[in-house]
Amino acid sequence: MIRKTLLALVVLTLLALGGLYAWGLSIPATTKAERVVQFAATPEQVHARISDVRGQQEWRSDIGKVEVSGDGQRWAEFPDDGSTLTFRLIESRHATTFAITYKSSVGFEGLWRAELEPKGNGTQGLFVEEVTIPKPLLRGIGRLANPSGQHLDLYLKDLRRVTGSQ
Repeated sequence: MIRKTLLALVVLTLLALGGLYAWGLSIPATTKAERVVQFAATPEQVHARISDVRGQQEWRSDIGKVEVSGDGQRWAEFPDDGSTLTFRLIESRHATTFAITYKSSVGFEGLWRAELEPKGNGTQGLFVEEVTIPKPLLRGIGRLANPSGQHLDLYLKDLRRVTGSQ
């Protein structure tokens, strides 16, 4: 009886993994999330928060620690989930643009970009996050565990809070 139960569990596990793999094959390797957000703060203030990577562990709810290279062009974030994200600065223009690439220890990579412009007494920001998950099985698992845009939404919630824009 125990052997049949174990065999059934193995077969069910293989079917589930096969289903996740097949679903992952049907999902595009790269997904894109875009958000337009209004801030009560000036573009200079919003850009200062975004570009101060050393200070992000103080206001982001999902980051435990940040380690920045000597030149400030590369850094690593250590989220509370135990993973590691490494970043490289692509572009930073005062009060207008901040763009980075990133790679995760759990099998995904991407591009993140913020475009800021004055709007009324504050700032309008366009935030774009592209995530690429090359392996189909990880795409299936990733889509279940972290739907497209979920991380960006958390980041923007924290950014709105710290800029007094809620």
